[in-house]
Amino acid sequence: MVFLSVQPSTSAGICRESCGDQWVRFPFRLGSQPDRCGYPGFNLSCNNQSKAMLSLPFAGEFIVEDIDYFYQRIWINDPDHCTPRRLLNGLNLSGTHFEPQYPESYAFLNCSNVAISKQLPEAMYVSCLSGETFSVVAIPANRLDMYRSLLWSCREIGRVLVPDWDPYYGMRLGLRWNEPNCISCELGGGTCMFKTDMGLDIHCSGGFSSEISTSAKLGIIFGVGIPLLCILGLICHLRMKANDFYNHRQQHNQGISVPIVGSSGLAEGLDGSNIEAYPVTVFGESRKLGDNTCSICLCEYQAIDK
Repeated sequence: MVFLSVQPSTSAGICRESCGDQWVRFPFRLGSQPDRCGYPGFNLSCNNQSKAMLSLPFAGEFIVEDIDYFYQRIWINDPDHCTPRRLLNGLNLSGTHFEPQYPESYAFLNCSNVAISKQLPEAMYVSCLSGETFSVVAIPANRLDMYRSLLWSCREIGRVLVPDWDPYYGMRLGLRWNEPNCISCELGGGTCMFKTDMGLDIHCSGGFSSEISTSAKLGIIFGVGIPLLCILGLICHLRMKANDFYNHRQQHNQGISVPIVGSSGLAEGLDGSNIEAYPVTVFGESRKLGDNTCSICLCEYQAIDK
């Protein structure tokens, strides 16, 4: 029997950290961690409110609401809780590994009718940009013509490409990253990390890594293959022995079997009364028939009437 055990590397435990409720691990790193704990461009900071913060070169800082390491997605929000303003000012993701997740074009409208959001089922009310005498709403751009008759009190203030956002969570934005690609490692229960202390090559520590050394492959072949062959050989041997025993038993049974014939199949002879009905010839001392007796003439043998 061969037992294979894959232990996570020591650095994987060192690089695992948290900021409030948010776990931070590769490719992200907190500023207090070693540089090799994170991939370049995935630096986070932890503010005095124990909130993880992501700083984008051309878009500023955002609060990290959640990180999905399995599918490489991150949800961010404006620290001032007005993400739509940040979008209208331009969400420039240049120089980052992030890109919009499910982007959709939205038109932002300033409407004097404060109840406009209740009249448009697809309109999202933007409270941080609205006032007492006007309302700001965001509508999918491809729905403007459909609601044109209801938008008489509105003017368009901007049209932007909005990443996947969730109004029920303060209009947080969904971004994704493709590099480094650690999806298969994460789904396999491993931890993605740098392969060496130099360069940007990554590998999977723990879990079901596809990188198996030659010695490990030989160990699997000899440790699993040979016992399997022995088991198959034993099964074949036992089967042959069973067949031999069965054939021998069949031959033995055929050798000692005696056919039983019923009484109806036996030939029956003449009974005594029939025998006495035929004539009796008595031989003399010469043991020869008389001259008037024909030995081959059946007609002379007649039954005696009783």
